[in-house]
Amino acid sequence: MLNLWDKQTSFMLPALLKKYNELRKEKFFRSPLFGSQKKYAFIGVGTHSLSNFYPLLRHFNISLKYICTKSSDWSSRMSPLFPGCTFTHRIEDILNDQDVSGVFVCASPAAHYGLLASLLKAGKNVFIDKPPCSDLSQLQELIRLNTDVICKVGLQRRHWPGNRYAQGKSRGAAGYIYQFHTGPYPQGDPFTELFIHPLDYCRFLFGDYTISSFSNQKDQTGITIQMHVTHAGGTSGLLQLSTHYSWNPAFESISVNTKKGALLIQYPGNVTEKPLPRRLLNIPSERLLRQPAITKEYYSAGPTMTPAMDLNTLVTQGFYDEVSTFVSLVEGNGHAASQPKNDLPSLVNVYQTMETLRAG
Repeated sequence: MLNLWDKQTSFMLPALLKKYNELRKEKFFRSPLFGSQKKYAFIGVGTHSLSNFYPLLRHFNISLKYICTKSSDWSSRMSPLFPGCTFTHRIEDILNDQDVSGVFVCASPAAHYGLLASLLKAGKNVFIDKPPCSDLSQLQELIRLNTDVICKVGLQRRHWPGNRYAQGKSRGAAGYIYQFHTGPYPQGDPFTELFIHPLDYCRFLFGDYTISSFSNQKDQTGITIQMHVTHAGGTSGLLQLSTHYSWNPAFESISVNTKKGALLIQYPGNVTEKPLPRRLLNIPSERLLRQPAITKEYYSAGPTMTPAMDLNTLVTQGFYDEVSTFVSLVEGNGHAASQPKNDLPSLVNVYQTMETLRAG
């Protein structure tokens, strides 16, 4: 027989669960991007943009006035997704249209510099997928062109949800080991299209750095860079960037030596920590006592039985937040007020590093 407490709980629980689900739905629709008012354009219709960027624009119902491609015509297939959108091969249509407040660029990497330069000269706010350009001289020219507009670069590790823990837990680290392994990449530049990610992310986590030493091993199957860097705050890093491995799967891991323990950052999967055992008279306690090893899991994007938007790969890899940050800045709704408007200056250190590595 149910007592009075059980009876009250049986009546209250369904109401509490219903209220909880209502709050979750309210949070979902509370994003200011659902109410975006400005017009946008998109340059490029490739596999990457179709997989990662166009679905997010559809999700937020972002109004695309133009979709621009160099020669191909996708109007019959794309027009049902973006009603009223004009398909064009002329970038001038975008440059000269004052109604277009923001432009997404995800085209051939070799075309990015010219497209971005034209858009910045025209005073357009731009989200451009990496790389924004091919070398340091082009980057410096882009920085000089226009400092008043918004320019966000598609470096999604900066927007990874795991950064909430990775940044705080790695602060003041003594050192780290960064492994970035993929398979061969014959279709493009491994520096600006692959290695730019780890080079930028270690700067994002630990600050600007200089190269203490490096080796460059290259053959017909790929390239491997091994380098030792020193960050301005004193953190030391060892990086191995390689296309001599496999895409099945690609591997990215950062092992960080902190004052409190061994932090393991595995993009886009998880952030875990093994706390350092206590010391007795500077003797490690694990040498004296049998103790269970403890691993703390701060973030995980692993499989779950419960479907959730937070575990969608567009969210867990950072695409969702980088697109929403750009649109929020253009709309001026305050959602991304703490974010820098222009990512280009922060890439100078990365491009300087790539120039050194290429020369080696």
